[in-house]
Amino acid sequence: MIVNPQFFNYRLIIGTLVIAFVVLGSYSFSSYNTLKNHEAFLEQEHRFVQKELSEMIALYDKVTVKNEMLSEELQQSKSKIQAVLDSLIAAKTSVPLISKISRKLSTLKQENALLLSKIQEANHQNKVLSDQVRAVSEKLALQQAYISSLESKNEKLSKNLLEAQSLAVLQIQAKALHTVSSKSVSETEKASKADHIEVCFTLLKNKLTPQGGKDIYIQIIDPNNNVVANRGVVNFGEKSLIYTGKTEINYTNTDLETCTKMNVVIDNNLIKGDYLVNVFHDQNKLGSTKIALN
Repeated sequence: MIVNPQFFNYRLIIGTLVIAFVVLGSYSFSSYNTLKNHEAFLEQEHRFVQKELSEMIALYDKVTVKNEMLSEELQQSKSKIQAVLDSLIAAKTSVPLISKISRKLSTLKQENALLLSKIQEANHQNKVLSDQVRAVSEKLALQQAYISSLESKNEKLSKNLLEAQSLAVLQIQAKALHTVSSKSVSETEKASKADHIEVCFTLLKNKLTPQGGKDIYIQIIDPNNNVVANRGVVNFGEKSLIYTGKTEINYTNTDLETCTKMNVVIDNNLIKGDYLVNVFHDQNKLGSTKIALN
């Protein structure tokens, strides 16, 4: 058998090309699969890093900070994370980018942990202070309530003491007088003749009442409800008294009979009707009586 060398060479070349094509095809398919796996990995890492950055921002949104300095620091850290997230979303996924972002993520996590620890400690201190302030406030409120109670009791005791120390009168009597001369004075029931009214009463002894000078005011009210012979107004705090006459007595804690006579025709003559006679010690009304003139 005779073999053609040129034909043999063609067959050898073709065989070699076929083998090379098969090897190259296998390599290309393997490289394609490797590339696809690599891209899938990068995409997965991209989503993972993006998720972590988003979760960090969401965590910052839930954090409550009352400290102004820490609040500003928290806002700055949040802005920094947002900037990294924005750059990650905008940029094309690549190994250098993922590596760079991962390093930043690691640093941000450390900063995040430190900042949250500081915020937690600050919030704890704020809670402790708030609890202390609340405890002090409650204590002050109790003390204030106790003081108010004491003030109320003291006020009541003072009022009771004043009432216990008050003067008391007995047998208030009033009569109208007609004056003819300094030596001729007679009692009258005629309004046209009456020029003075005399008021007599007995101050009762009271061991609780301080001794000394006491101002006694007489107020006479005519049938028209006007004060007779207005001699002025005396004020006692928010109260005031218009009086017809005033007398000062020396009180010695014994029953004391006293009389005072007042000119009642300073402005006008008396009119017919009933007159009310009130007796006051300072602002306290001790008693009253009536006198009728015709």
